Amino acid sequence: MAGRIPDQFIDELLARTDITDVVASRISLKKTGQNYSALCPFHNEKTPSFSLNPNKQFYYCFGCGAGGNAISFVMEHDHLDFIDAIEVLAKDAGLEVPREKGAPDRYEQNAELLKRLSESAHFFQEQLIKHPDKKRATDYLSKDRGLSGQIAKVFGLGFAPQGWDNLLRKIGTRAEQQEQLLLGGMLIEKKDQPGHYYDRFRDRIMFPIRDSRGRVIAFGGRAFGDEKPKYLNSPETPVFQKSQELYGLFEAKQNTPVLDQIIVVEGYMDVIVLAQHGITNAVATLGTSVNSQHIRKLFKLVSKVTLCFDGDKAGRAAAIRGLEAALPVMQDEKQIRFLFLPEGEDPDSLVRKEGKESFNHRLEDAYSLSHVLFDHARNQVTLGDEEGEAQFARNAMEMIQQLPKELTFRSVMIRQLSDQSGIDSNTLNNTVFKTRRHFSPESETPDTSSTIPPYSNHDDAPDLNYYDSTLGHNNYDDYPPDAHSYDADPAYTPTRESAGKKPYGNKKSFKKGKFNQDESATLPPPTPTLSRVKQATLCILLQPNIASAIEIPDPLQNKADGDLQLFCKIWRYFAKHPKNNVGHLLGSTTENTTIQGIYALLNHQDAAIKLKLHNPSQEVTETIQALEKNLGSEHLKKQQRESIDTDEDKEFWRNKIDQIRRKKS
Repeated sequence: MAGRIPDQFIDELLARTDITDVVASRISLKKTGQNYSALCPFHNEKTPSFSLNPNKQFYYCFGCGAGGNAISFVMEHDHLDFIDAIEVLAKDAGLEVPREKGAPDRYEQNAELLKRLSESAHFFQEQLIKHPDKKRATDYLSKDRGLSGQIAKVFGLGFAPQGWDNLLRKIGTRAEQQEQLLLGGMLIEKKDQPGHYYDRFRDRIMFPIRDSRGRVIAFGGRAFGDEKPKYLNSPETPVFQKSQELYGLFEAKQNTPVLDQIIVVEGYMDVIVLAQHGITNAVATLGTSVNSQHIRKLFKLVSKVTLCFDGDKAGRAAAIRGLEAALPVMQDEKQIRFLFLPEGEDPDSLVRKEGKESFNHRLEDAYSLSHVLFDHARNQVTLGDEEGEAQFARNAMEMIQQLPKELTFRSVMIRQLSDQSGIDSNTLNNTVFKTRRHFSPESETPDTSSTIPPYSNHDDAPDLNYYDSTLGHNNYDDYPPDAHSYDADPAYTPTRESAGKKPYGNKKSFKKGKFNQDESATLPPPTPTLSRVKQATLCILLQPNIASAIEIPDPLQNKADGDLQLFCKIWRYFAKHPKNNVGHLLGSTTENTTIQGIYALLNHQDAAIKLKLHNPSQEVTETIQALEKNLGSEHLKKQQRESIDTDEDKEFWRNKIDQIRRKKS
């Protein structure tokens, strides 16, 4: 991995960045005296409550309490983590981000490869509006697939015309370029002529696949008719591992104002059509089943993930693979939901019939992880007597034990199983069950196309100016660009089926023993979790307005060192300056250890989670109470140790302990 960014560079970057330019490039500002005002981009409002102070280089919203400097604004507005926000601002400022000693990451090592892939995206987009055979492509998109010109532009769709070497002749004119295109999966070497190549993608609609930062890393190509394969994706390359990427994640981060939930669908076209209807927070796997890496990645961004499956046998089987993938990476305060569509429907077809509002009603009515787990465990049971109930309990516990042991959610699941099976929780906990192994994310033939991005400020992003204004709608007269042009079925009312029914299929759809396949993909090591004190500190950093309503007892402040010392220092600052934010704090702090501690917390994956807590003050207060209780118990222990000076004292405490033991027995 690349080394960390030096703190001195971050200070220099903030000094050279004008927050007014940063904010004005993303939202509309209005001059009001010495400051600027705007409708807050972080919550819905009708009158402006967002204020930007160019002299102090910070912003604050009087409606939702959001505030900070240029870095925090880019993080929240662009849905980026701390490092990515630094890199975006550095690029705008014309600065190269330095790194302390460390190996370059895979993107730094493959800069030329990424450049060739970006050029390929430019080429395919250009062909969609300039090639003599472009009408065939635009007719397919508009008439056959019902996509508006605007959504094609937002997702950067392109066209690979017929011919063996169109891309090769345009981009691969030199040997080193051909080598990079081959490495990136864009060319195939001729078997009978080593060193000679031809285009992998020919006569297809092209979907650029982007990573979470908007860089083109691969492509998917969709045939116009029934040619095989219907969908052709890039092979795995140094910058593209399909089991780790999610189609549409970059688009979801860019185009969803408040990203608190992500929907995982089965097909790429589902993502595009949902976005066209205003549901911009959908992603799709790239020809593989949803796996633990995908879910762990999404949990860094949102607290709720809904897995959406087609209403057929394959969709129901995929739901169980999703269940198994979710169990080992579940976290408290996170949710996995399951949405099962009607038989024969997929998100693409259903949102066209019902519209955005009805589809969102279905999302709200999605099943919980516990519901699907218990229902699946019972579906595998064939006996309706005590033996069947025992088998049900075994089936359920084999899955529940895959949950991390420290989770409160695991204890809740065991208690629910106890209620349903009649077996007490202690017995369930103390019984040894066989360990289920997870599904491997084996490749599957994708049901839809590939990736597609929106507007981007990156130089390596496809230039959307390739699409002239006439492509937007005039070429798509047969399809209304308005996402709400589909009439929802007024008779539709989403309902939850009763718990006693089997809502997503019969038991023969989920055969016993399917969980015993090995999972080939290994999970990357998780980011170290923050201590409770650091989590409370992060809550105050991200929502400093809560500090004034919180009290830290003097004994705790007097005892403070290390993490607790930083916690108290940050609390004292914001309690004294309730209208200030992190930008003010960093500006007033000269101690390098404090600055480094703040940056480390803001850079942690939990920052995105803490930013969205509904009641952060409760978490901070509970942490203080726990620290105070621990301090009290330590004080009592110290008193006890100090009081045992003589043999009589020792005998007294032995008798006390014996009395306590006898009472317990």
